[in-house]
Amino acid sequence: MEQAVETAASLSEHFRDKVVLKVAKIIKVEQHPGGTMLYILTLDCGDEEPRQIVSSIVPFYKSEELQDKHIVLVYNLKPANFRGVRSNGMLLAASEAADEEHETCEVLFAPDFAVGTQLEPEGLEPPEEKLCYVKPDKFFAFPLITRDGFVELDGKKIGADGKYLTATVYRNGVVG
Repeated sequence: MEQAVETAASLSEHFRDKVVLKVAKIIKVEQHPGGTMLYILTLDCGDEEPRQIVSSIVPFYKSEELQDKHIVLVYNLKPANFRGVRSNGMLLAASEAADEEHETCEVLFAPDFAVGTQLEPEGLEPPEEKLCYVKPDKFFAFPLITRDGFVELDGKKIGADGKYLTATVYRNGVVG
């Protein structure tokens, strides 16, 4: 039993040491000119300059449902190009646990957190040093889930300042 607790702590610490989750506000939503399923989102992350990401959530959300919402951004995800548009991060979303065809999607809105707030597994503080980019396969290797509505990693809720990130639709699902 004691070893299981150590494993959980080390997985959470490993996540904290590799991944930056930051709350951002969507300040602009545009349809991607080369992709019918893609939005280009301009975000306020609390930095000097806005950040842009590309997200394949058009089938699930109208642009007005996203405008001015607070979301959670995988802030240090390695940048990628989607049909000629650079994406500097990825938003977090939950889905049905058994959905391998990507037919379900709930953007994890974060209205209880200020722009720029860094979210961590319960009981951990953000690292002092700036983290390097994390590759998508490394990020997706972390088993983020929703359990009873809370976003968790190995039994630790993800949040900041005693508040936690939640899902309302896929309360027991997967997060990516």
